[in-house]
Amino acid sequence: MLTVLAQIPDDLPERAGEIADQVKANPVLLAMLVGIGVITAFIFFWGIIKQAFKAAIFGGLLSAAAWYWYFNIK
Repeated sequence: MLTVLAQIPDDLPERAGEIADQVKANPVLLAMLVGIGVITAFIFFWGIIKQAFKAAIFGGLLSAAAWYWYFNIK
C-alpha cells in the first residue's frame, strides 16, 4: 500500500483543478468516467445485497435447525 502512495505525484492536489478542467472539456472522457462510476457502484451494491441474502438464508437454516433440535429433545 505504501508503494502505491509513494507513486502519487506531490503536485497532484495543485493539479486537481487542471484535471477537472480536462475532464469537463472532453465529453467522451466524462461519459466514460460516469459510466465506470455507475457500473462499479452497481457492482458494489449488488455484492452487498448478495451477501445479505446469503446471510439471511444461513441464519434461517441455523434457526430452523435450532428449533428442530430443541423440539426433538423434549
